[in-house]
Amino acid sequence: MMGFNLNDLKGLLNNKGEGGNSSGGIMGMLGKLPLDQIIQKLPLDKLLTPEFMQKHTPFQSIGELLQKTGLGSTTDSPEKVKEVPTDQMDNQVSQNTQFGSLQQMLQKAAEFYAARKGGQ
Repeated sequence: MMGFNLNDLKGLLNNKGEGGNSSGGIMGMLGKLPLDQIIQKLPLDKLLTPEFMQKHTPFQSIGELLQKTGLGSTTDSPEKVKEVPTDQMDNQVSQNTQFGSLQQMLQKAAEFYAARKGGQ
């Protein structure tokens, strides 16, 4: 999975898939794949950044969310989300943030990332 780079992410976010497929990319993937598959494919460290977490949740980082909900510790990286059962993560996100589900939070994180990269 280490072959994923920022240009790939930018292309996915911009929905510029091969052959002009507008339903591709992360936004398309977020709408179609099961959550556990989405989590395994996304570069969570690029999406669930402290900046995103501070702006859109009451937490300073994904580690703080994991620690306060009993799913991890404050030193955990966003990749730790891949190890937490998706139903538990979903419950904690819906109870402790403005998002109804982890999928909604990841969608917003992808939009946030795309907006920041598009402005550079």
